[in-house]
Amino acid sequence: MIPTVEFSLIRLLQPPQRTKLAAMMPYLNTAEGSRPTLPVDAYHLRTPAEEYDLNCVLPLRVLESNGVRLEPFIPSLHAEYAFSLLQDAENSQLYRYLPYGPFATLPEFLTWLEQRIRSDRNACLFLITDLSRPLPEGEHADPMGRVAGWIGLLNISLPDLVAEVGHVTVLRRAWKTHVNTHASSLLLQYLLSAQPSGLALRRVSWLAHGDNENSNAAAQRLGFVFEGTVRCAKLLREDKDGGVVDSVRGFGRAEEGKFRDTNVWSVTWEDWERKGTEGHVAALLAREVKPAKGWKMTNGV
Repeated sequence: MIPTVEFSLIRLLQPPQRTKLAAMMPYLNTAEGSRPTLPVDAYHLRTPAEEYDLNCVLPLRVLESNGVRLEPFIPSLHAEYAFSLLQDAENSQLYRYLPYGPFATLPEFLTWLEQRIRSDRNACLFLITDLSRPLPEGEHADPMGRVAGWIGLLNISLPDLVAEVGHVTVLRRAWKTHVNTHASSLLLQYLLSAQPSGLALRRVSWLAHGDNENSNAAAQRLGFVFEGTVRCAKLLREDKDGGVVDSVRGFGRAEEGKFRDTNVWSVTWEDWERKGTEGHVAALLAREVKPAKGWKMTNGV
């Protein structure tokens, strides 16, 4: 702490001298309160489901349509199988437009889940099961053989009654099916519908990489309203798809990595209640979902 005598001296000095002396003083600035970076570990891989704390400010439950089921992601039940699916060659590009991943090991995946999801009270993740697929049969069949991906909520603010749909990871085997539409629609219904069936939030947002045509098209298909583009919204690793900074002014700008422009989409309570989005989403969920063939087992799972 700076002694009182120094503050008294500053008050006696003329403005130019006062500014010069203040610039020489050290400032205490610890940035306490930020979440520490966790060491890589198999977090909660063996924690029983009934003991695993989802740690989210929203009440979480299973959500289901005639095409998919969303259930809170629990590491001991879901992580090993989910991670095994990410190892397929066809899923190698799933993280192309996301600021994190891919994950080389199961502990890396679990560390991300602990750091980015469970440690943040304003975030959660749901496993997506495709109900149009038959239940796996046979001696080595796994009931999780219908997993189609996962989807989450982030940036939840109860004081502001807002949330964001994100962490959307639909496996390639479920592309061009009903899965993403149904999973996202179920979350919209739960977040925006009036109580007691829903949470009656005021706004739900969807943030998409500016170059991710599939994500932007999905937002439009779901009835989100385009609000604009936030330029240079995120710093990206060099291995990610994004813009390249070609500044010539030296280290600190060009060398720090690529950047991402983010398209912002939203649905507000007014869109939901008065502008037809509630009916639009209900119609999407009401479409017929025909039974489909089961997926082949991969990676020995």
